[in-house]
Amino acid sequence: LQKLLETLNGVRPLLGLTTQELHPLFQLLKGDPDLTLPRRLTPEAQKALEKVSDALSNRQASRRIENIKIGLYVMLSKFQPYGFLAQWEPKQQDPLIIL
Repeated sequence: LQKLLETLNGVRPLLGLTTQELHPLFQLLKGDPDLTLPRRLTPEAQKALEKVSDALSNRQASRRIENIKIGLYVMLSKFQPYGFLAQWEPKQQDPLIIL
């Protein structure tokens, strides 16, 4: 579980997810430190996993479009800020192009 959450936290900004959205999963780490004990997903943690699954299914990295400025976007969440590089192209179906 700890390794999974470490990986999810690393790709979280690429998936467009906030730490706040994954918070129910991190709550599963609380409690008995014995790693051999079984853990159960709470309904909130299940919803968070579904968000991760949806984001993995729907997100993709894009290539840079020449002649369009690259911006650094900073998002503030309840737990921590995060940033990403992107371009804005209103002519695209999804105008935010995350690099």
